[in-house]
This record gives sequence, structure tokens and C-alpha cells, in this order.
Amino acid sequence: MEARPSMTPSRPQSIKELVAQAENFVFNVNIAMKHWIRTADTLYQEASFALSDGDYGRAYKMLYRHSVLVLKYLPTHPQFKDPENKRAYKLLSKRIDRVIESLEQLKPEIENAYREWERTAPSAAERYKKQASSSYASFAAQDPSLSGRARILDAAEHQDLAVDLAQKELSRRERDRRTSKQGSALETRISKHHGKEERRYTDNRASQFDDGDLRRQMEATRRTLDMAQERREIDAALSGYDETPPVTTTNYHYPSLSKPRPVEYEQSHYSSSREAQPARPPKERFDLPPSLKDNRYDIPKAILPPQVPRKAQLDGYQQADAAPKPIVDIAQPPLPPKYSVETPQPKKERLAFKPGGYLENGDPIRSIFVPSSLRARFLEIAAKNTAAGLETCGVLCGTPINNALFVRCLLIPDQKSTPDTCETENESALFDYCMSEDLLMLGWIHTHPTQTCFMSSRDLHTHAGYQVMMPESIAIVCAPRYNE
Repeated sequence: MEARPSMTPSRPQSIKELVAQAENFVFNVNIAMKHWIRTADTLYQEASFALSDGDYGRAYKMLYRHSVLVLKYLPTHPQFKDPENKRAYKLLSKRIDRVIESLEQLKPEIENAYREWERTAPSAAERYKKQASSSYASFAAQDPSLSGRARILDAAEHQDLAVDLAQKELSRRERDRRTSKQGSALETRISKHHGKEERRYTDNRASQFDDGDLRRQMEATRRTLDMAQERREIDAALSGYDETPPVTTTNYHYPSLSKPRPVEYEQSHYSSSREAQPARPPKERFDLPPSLKDNRYDIPKAILPPQVPRKAQLDGYQQADAAPKPIVDIAQPPLPPKYSVETPQPKKERLAFKPGGYLENGDPIRSIFVPSSLRARFLEIAAKNTAAGLETCGVLCGTPINNALFVRCLLIPDQKSTPDTCETENESALFDYCMSEDLLMLGWIHTHPTQTCFMSSRDLHTHAGYQVMMPESIAIVCAPRYNE
């Protein structure tokens, strides 16, 4: 498989081309239906990650493939009529309306990008017709992640940059998750309390956020919580349980604000009861020198204050206005209003690492970054089983960022081990954790305590389930006895 040393973004894919790519996959009925059900769930989660990266073409492709898998292929599987599979399929079907709505929202974005490319890059259109000189180039030209306003880099040549960008993106997503929870708490407050004071207080809190960002964060939180709820129900159905987990494990209770109350004062300072008031003291009398004329008291004129003079209207005087008008110099034009000068922002360039290769149907095989300390740490955990001659297995989980995959954690699930096999148990808890931490299963790792490194037929069967969910899934085998 050949790779190009440098690449330029290709023509954005049209809706028709994305639909053709989404439908181009093999539905193998020999693979257990539970793996296909979880594949549908992974496609939905992959679309969410693609939206976060601004990769609308890939998001559309993943959502469309999800709908084709659920509506067209799953009902034809030989195990479809099994009770647990029917329950899980019913839960997947409830998601279809939301998937179709998302496809309709993405459609104009993709069409606008296609029209803009045709309008602004006519010379690029001619180059596009002639560039399919190799199989890699032809597949890359149809890869939605490498089209449009994408800056394409080789992951092998920019490993440090890829890791640095991934760390920054993960930090940003974590901040968004915290902020979205705050926004959802405010929204919950609005829905529960409709009083005037509560609305005023909530509006003041909400004004601290940008309205558009807040709505997007609230929607992202709702979508994440819906996905978590759906995956728990699907896992419960595949596990053979008739009931979903208790409500206390699936509901999210956000903190609410207490109603405002009047201030209460201490009784020693301010009393609220009406107590008997002391009697007023009698008024004192001041005796003025009486004069018994007409039976009245006459006050001497020397004591009387002078009379207030009457108001006299002055000639030529006009009463001034309460608010004097500002003096405007007619000869000088008024100053123009102030406007903030904003520099037009160019459209944000999206960074994408080119895949290491492509499958026959055009699906990309993205680069996977694995921590250098992963193998040593896993062997430390497995040391006890290795000494007893038992296998140990772990699950590699991570996140797609900029069209590359990054292993972020190693999960050791409940398992049943023998010298030659290792089977995971309580898989629903494993899927619950991945959903709560926004992780994808990128592969698995296991030991051969008494043998060399190789993939047995049982290992290949296990790995087939991972590769159905994600073609890039990897399997790592460790042979401690032979330092392999």
C-alpha cells in the first residue's frame, strides 16, 4: 500500500457519494448478532466524535450506515428472533427518528461545502479528475475526512504534534462537558420552576454564557445522556435481562437552587408581635400673655413673623425648562455613532491525519497511538496469573481525534481464565464505563503464559467481533516467558 509524502485536500464528497460509501460494507451473518448490534452503537458514537472534529462528511457516512444496518440488515440475521436480540433491536429502532433528523441537518452543510469547492476551486476540479494515479490516491480522494478545508498531515512524521493536539482536544472536551452540565442544570431549573423570581434569577445566570454555545452544550449533554441510557438498555437486553437497570443508576440528578426567602431577624432585635405600648406623656402647656379681647388670645405684633412677599412677574422673563436642552452648534455636524471594527474571521481550517491505508471498500485504516508504557504496565497486572500459568486479557479504550485513534486507558474486565483461554464476564459494566467516559473500544491485549506470540483460532474469532465494530481494532499478544 503506497502513501503520498504530501497531500492536499480533495473535493468534498456529495450526498450521493457518501450514501454509496455508507452502503458499501459486508454484512456477515456468521458473526453473532450481538456484535452487529454493538457495531450499530459504535457507528452512532463515531458520528458524534466526527461532529466534534467538524468532520461532517464522516458523520453523515456513519449515521447513514447505522440506519442501513438497523433497518435493512439486522432483521435478516438468523439470530434476530432470539428474545434478547429482539429486545436490543427494538431499542435501536427507537433511535432511528433521531438519526434521520441528524442526517437532514447535516445535508445542507455538506451540499454548501460541495458548491463552495466547485465555485472557488475550478482548477482543483480539473486536478481531481487526473489524480487517481494509485489505489491509495483514489481512495483518499473519496475520503470525506480528507476533503474540504482540511490540513492533511502524516501521523508517522508528526507523532509529537499528534499527541500534543490530542491532549489539548481532550482537555477542551472535558471543559465542555463540565460547562454543558452547568447549562443543563439551568435548563432543568427553568422546567421545574415557573415563578417570576426564579425565571429572573435563571436568566441572569444564563446570560453568563453565549446563547448559541449554551444551546449547543445543552443539546450535546442531552445527546450524551440519551446515548448512555440507550446503551445500558441495549446491554441489559443482550445480557438476557427482562428489565432495565434501576432508575437510580440511569437518572441524572442535577443540583437545584433553593427558593428565595425573606430575611429573618432575631426576636431580641426586632419583634414581630404587637406588644402594649407605654402611655404617652401629657402635653405641656405654654401660657402666653392673655388679652381678653373678643375672647381670643392676641399675640403681640412684635412676636409675629413677617409676611411672605407676593410673587411678582418680571417682564421679559420666561421660566426655564426643568431639563435644559443641550446646546447644539448647527454649523458643526454631529459625530457619527461608534461601531466596533471587527476583522472578518476566515473559516476555521480542520486538521486531519491521513490514514495508513484503505480497505477494499474504501473504509480508512486510521493510525492508532499506543502509550509506550502500556505493555509493561499490563504485564505487571498480569504477573500473578502468569505465575499460575493462566491467561490475562485487557481492553484498549480510546478516542478518535483529528482522524487518528488514541489509546487512553487499559481496562481489566471481570474474566474467567485458563492456560489457553480468557473470557470476559459482565460485559455490560464494561460498556457502561466506556459510555460514561466517552470511550471507544480500540482493541484488546492478552498474555500467552506458556506459549509464544501468535493468534490462535479462538483469538481470531474473538478479534472478529472487535473488527466488526471498528476495522482498525488491534490485538496485542504478550509472551512473558519468551520476552515477546
